[in-house]
Amino acid sequence: MTSFYFPQKKQLGFTLVELIVVILLVGILSVSVAPRFFGIASYEDRRAADELRTAIRHTQQMAMNRGENIQIIITSNNFRVERTLAPVELRSPDGITHSSCDTPFCYVKDFPQNVTPSITPTIIFDRMGRPDAGHNITLGSQAVTIEEETGYAR
Repeated sequence: MTSFYFPQKKQLGFTLVELIVVILLVGILSVSVAPRFFGIASYEDRRAADELRTAIRHTQQMAMNRGENIQIIITSNNFRVERTLAPVELRSPDGITHSSCDTPFCYVKDFPQNVTPSITPTIIFDRMGRPDAGHNITLGSQAVTIEEETGYAR
């Protein structure tokens, strides 16, 4: 009795069912995850919060370097940094003296459109870099916290 050996063919590639399942999964994930990564609002919130943190830290550093009170005034559409004493021009962290101030002794930075802070305080840093109070400011989905004791903005 002779037996015939029939070798099995190796499977090359994917079946049509496997391809359709993968395409459906990728479609479902892209619909639910893509808006989180590509939404412009979250980028604007993050940029505004980063700029505000930088300005707060810069204001604190200027107060300590100059040995005097310097304040940051946060409004609904911008923030401005001013000296509280005699006139001397202040420069922003980017090194530019901004001409949009009422006086040449401050600088102003506008928030992006549709980004409004939750509170609009005036924060005064003394010559030791301490703020007059701690604050929690929310800009859209981002939070900026100023520590009461150290003045650190995070």
